[in-house]
Amino acid sequence: MSLRTAPAMSRLIPSLNRLICITWPPASLRGLFRPVWLLPLLLAGCHGHPVHRDVDDSSTAQVQQASPPNRFAAECNELWQTDEESTLGDPGYWLRVMQCAERVTPTQARAEAERQSGETWHDAFRQSILLNSAGISVIERRQSYQHLLGFRSQFPASVYPLFKMWRQQQALRLMLAEERSRSQRQQETSAGQIDMLRLQQMELQRKLDVTTRKLQNLTEIEQRLSARKQLSPDLPDSDDNDAPDAGAAKTRGAAGQPQGTGK
Repeated sequence: MSLRTAPAMSRLIPSLNRLICITWPPASLRGLFRPVWLLPLLLAGCHGHPVHRDVDDSSTAQVQQASPPNRFAAECNELWQTDEESTLGDPGYWLRVMQCAERVTPTQARAEAERQSGETWHDAFRQSILLNSAGISVIERRQSYQHLLGFRSQFPASVYPLFKMWRQQQALRLMLAEERSRSQRQQETSAGQIDMLRLQQMELQRKLDVTTRKLQNLTEIEQRLSARKQLSPDLPDSDDNDAPDAGAAKTRGAAGQPQGTGK
């Protein structure tokens, strides 16, 4: 039973009790027939809005199943190929073209843009709208923008305000794309310079390590030499030791020479 029928039922039950008491005075029949009187009301209270909600859901599902899934794609294909002047002069047509271009994939947008001849103002406009959703490069965007500007004098007065807004949007997108490209080139240049500095740093570190090892070897050699000098005893020089013996020999020779001469 729904919550909204509960207060009404609470007000109806006492009235039914009084009606039963008046209609069937015997007390033995009052308790027997009271549930029978309340049964239709209870069944009516249990029914409610869920039944209507199920009906609404089923009808909505039937409407959704009846709608063709490719209807939007067919309408967009018709928009790409329209050449009627009355339709092309309607700004609402170009708004629907922009909506279709936003919902297709970049590959589909590029393929459809290639089918546009680009020789009239409406073909160039449709081509620019499609290429905007194709993920084109900066060079392609600049070419498309310059190509569209060549037809600005041919746009009808009813479409020119929309074309002006589109042209300004494309100019801003072009500036943003150029800034991103310039920033990417600067990042690549900075990354190359950082790599070159890193290589130079590695080469300088290698040379520093070699020089440090050489200095360490020289220091170890000097320490070994100084340690050997400290451990060896102080010995007299050989020239100083032989000098007295040589002087004595000369003295003995000089003393014996006169003797031989006298003989």
